[in-house]
Amino acid sequence: MKRMLSLVTFLLTSYVAVVAQPLKTLPHQADEYLRSAKAAYRFNGVALMAHRGEVILHKAYGFAQVSRPTPNDTSTRFPILSVTKSFTSALVLKLQEQGKLSVEDKLSKYLPDFPHSHQIKLHHLMNHTSGLFNYTELIDEEDSTIVCHPISRQLFFDLMQDKPLAFTPGKQFSYNNSGYFLLGLVIEQATGKPYEQAMRELIFQPLGMNHSGFDYLNLPAGARAFGYDTLTSTHVSAYPHPDSTVLYAAGGIYSTARDLFQWARAVAAKQLLAEKTWKQAFKEGYGWQTGTYENKGYVRHSGGYPGFMAEFIYYPTEDLTIILLNNFGTYTDSIFPIVMDLSSMAFGKPYDLWQERKEVELSQNELESYVGTYRLNKKYAIDIVVRQGRLYALGHTSGQMPELALHATSPGHFFVWTFNNYVTFKKKASGEVSGFVLREHGKDSTWEKVK
Repeated sequence: MKRMLSLVTFLLTSYVAVVAQPLKTLPHQADEYLRSAKAAYRFNGVALMAHRGEVILHKAYGFAQVSRPTPNDTSTRFPILSVTKSFTSALVLKLQEQGKLSVEDKLSKYLPDFPHSHQIKLHHLMNHTSGLFNYTELIDEEDSTIVCHPISRQLFFDLMQDKPLAFTPGKQFSYNNSGYFLLGLVIEQATGKPYEQAMRELIFQPLGMNHSGFDYLNLPAGARAFGYDTLTSTHVSAYPHPDSTVLYAAGGIYSTARDLFQWARAVAAKQLLAEKTWKQAFKEGYGWQTGTYENKGYVRHSGGYPGFMAEFIYYPTEDLTIILLNNFGTYTDSIFPIVMDLSSMAFGKPYDLWQERKEVELSQNELESYVGTYRLNKKYAIDIVVRQGRLYALGHTSGQMPELALHATSPGHFFVWTFNNYVTFKKKASGEVSGFVLREHGKDSTWEKVK
């Protein structure tokens, strides 16, 4: 459920011109690209792309289960993890339209005994400004004997009981699963029904999302994907998935790409909720993230937990939907770079196919020869440092970009594991490093060493 910023937004400016990729070639190109991502062990799952309500690609890649080689198919169910938050938010807003609650209500109206409930509004829970402790920080693989089975609500309350607020509600943003767990409990109080039942009746059934639900671990083995925190040509490691009662309203839904397309059409057509309510959801960040890519506005949400990653993005002006469901990954992984490349493809922008990449070990002296500060222009600079036998790229100014490990394929040639990026260092005739070329999304940029 953790997110990673993209280096592309730091390094390159967006194009202004709009050139749509012809639809007759886009499915072939997207399939070719996804097959390259599968071969490079960067995607393993199901992808769906749709334009103006028409599905132009819906295809499965890789294995749902590796130990008994079982391929993914387009009906395979996957946990959608934090994409669940978009659904929980919509359900809360639906109940507000029905007069059963208000986002301005204090949490104490529904859970009077919960710590700090008199200070927190539902609004704060929905847009991650509550200041609550994030309960999933206490859950790890060693807890699997507990969390891979149904838990009582009391366990959540026990985890939260003595945790102080990190800040005054409404004063800061901090991504938080506890807020959405609590929203599930509020929904139950407001409806008198289990959260899961309310979700089925008010969201899933009206949209025909008949292959979506909650009890993922008890689905038939042939209907679901198995999760792997590592899936490469040399190493496969399964990761135990928590029970839906653990992730609950913050991340407990499973679905298929086709069902999520039904959800996308509801978002596009402003179904289920009034148009002004949808606008409120997007504006306030109620279960949605908004932004731009290639000067195109989007609404999206991602999901991630060891073993699975999910991406849902919708570009309203272009009426373009991209859905990715993937059954490998860990906290440092992301499949949003794949979303970016598929978006570039649809907008007629450059992109690169993935290449299979194998890391080699370089000597300390070789690594240290690349250390220094490199500048693209007056605004952007990167520091290259060595840590524990590997190069890292850091923003020269604090907070400008995430720290990225550079993996060597040979002397002078490096790649970034999560992104489809390559760094090639340049040397003078004397052998001194003078700069590097960054290959990213089909474009090269040259960075000169300044010290």
